[in-house]
Amino acid sequence: MSLGKKFRHWKLNKSRTEAFSDGVFAIVITLLILEIKIPHIENGESSRELWEAMKELAPKIISWVVSFFFVAVMWVQHHNLFRIADKIDYAVVWLNIILLFFICFIPFPVALMGEYPHNRLAVLFFGIVVTCAAYTQVGMYAHMSKYYLLPKYDYKSVRKNVRRSFFLAPMLLNIAIAVSFVNLMLCYVIYAMVPLFFLLPFDKEENTD
Repeated sequence: MSLGKKFRHWKLNKSRTEAFSDGVFAIVITLLILEIKIPHIENGESSRELWEAMKELAPKIISWVVSFFFVAVMWVQHHNLFRIADKIDYAVVWLNIILLFFICFIPFPVALMGEYPHNRLAVLFFGIVVTCAAYTQVGMYAHMSKYYLLPKYDYKSVRKNVRRSFFLAPMLLNIAIAVSFVNLMLCYVIYAMVPLFFLLPFDKEENTD
């Protein structure tokens, strides 16, 4: 038996994997906000001083907003992946663990980017991490749709969406990384746009009772 067949041979409990993943997503999305600290001002009654301190926090707040919706959209798509499949195997579990690895790492590049918003390496680092997460999630999508797709979904349509997914998010993120060498602000704009393409699920149920 080949290694690939061995990973598909053993089936695992889908609900336990979903519950574990939900817990990780919840912790990560909470940790993101912890990087934004209450600003210290000398005069606690000075609105002007507080406003100036708040403006200095703007890069961290922007980084938090972008990363929050990245993680949120990945959770939504993660839910959709498990919705289209009737079971999972060891391959799915390990792809899921790798995905969670990158998800758990996101708070670090977010903090780095918020602290050094004009540093190209910090901005690139965020893009690289979320690109790795995106590729891993698409890999899960490809595997689950190929072997465990529920009959109420049209196989050809879903596989077409898989191919589109391989290019859509990674392509936009790669464009953002390339643009960062020319204009960091435009890179931030592209980062912010990526989650918008994944607000809704790609796949619809073809056969309903």
